[in-house]
Amino acid sequence: MLKIGSVRWRGKCPRHPSFDPYADGRGAIKGACAKCTALADIHETHQRMVGLMRTFAPPQPARKKPVPVLDRQENLFSDE
Repeated sequence: MLKIGSVRWRGKCPRHPSFDPYADGRGAIKGACAKCTALADIHETHQRMVGLMRTFAPPQPARKKPVPVLDRQENLFSDE
């Protein structure tokens, strides 16, 4: 069994803080910046890992809680 917990990590290039590897891609790396290249590598590796996990075991559909049905029909024949 392999357990992979949720990891929150925020990485940002100090020279190019507006670089977003998801939105911009490798084409937006300026001057072959090593930090931006590392961010792009991390993003690609993460995408590959998520894809492998989903091919191994696709995510289960979300289970919906049953909604209680309220009886809103008025009783026309009661003595109340």
